[in-house]
Amino acid sequence: MAATGKTRYSAPYLPRSTAMTHWFLTTLAHLIRIAAPLVHHYGLWGLVGILFAENLGVIFAPGEAMVVTAGFLAAKGFFGIEEVIALAILAAIAGGYASYALGTRLGHARLVRHGRYLSISPKMIERVHDMLRRFGAPILILGRFIVPLRQLQGYLAGSARMGFRPYALWSTVGAALWVVTWGGGAWWLAQSIPG
Repeated sequence: MAATGKTRYSAPYLPRSTAMTHWFLTTLAHLIRIAAPLVHHYGLWGLVGILFAENLGVIFAPGEAMVVTAGFLAAKGFFGIEEVIALAILAAIAGGYASYALGTRLGHARLVRHGRYLSISPKMIERVHDMLRRFGAPILILGRFIVPLRQLQGYLAGSARMGFRPYALWSTVGAALWVVTWGGGAWWLAQSIPG
C-alpha cells in the first residue's frame, strides 16, 4: 500500500470485509457500553426484565445491547452461556405473548382510533395486517431483527387476529434465532479477546 499521509488502517483504505468487521466490532463495543452497567447491577434479572419490556412493546428498551453484553460477560465467566440464552429466549417469548394478548384484547379498532397519536394511519395498519396474514412466518422471524417491528409484532399480530398457534411457533423461532445470533455471537467473539 502506498504511503498517503494517512494511517494504514483508516476506514477509506480498508478492504470492504475489513471495514465491515470494524463497523461490527465498533457497534458491539457501543452496545456493551450501554448495557454493561445494567447487567452488572441487576445481573440476569436485568436481562430478563429489559427483554420482556422490549418485546411487550417498549421501543427504546436496549434489548440488543443487553443480549450482547450478557453474551460477552458469559464468555468472561460471569454467567453460563446456556442460562443467558435460555433466559433471554424465554423473556423475549413471554413479552411477545403478552403483547399478542394486548393486541387481541384491544384489537384493530382501538389501534385505528389511537394510532394517529403515533403517526400510524389506518391505511398503514391495514397494510401491516394484510402482510401479517399473508406472510406471517417470515415477518415474525425476520421482524425480530428489525426495530421497531421486534417490539410491536406481538401487538400487531394480535390486533390482526393472526391465530395464536402460528404466532407462537414463528415468534418462538424468531426469538431463538435473534438471541442466538446476538448473544451467542457476542459470546463466540469474546472467546477470542484476551482478558
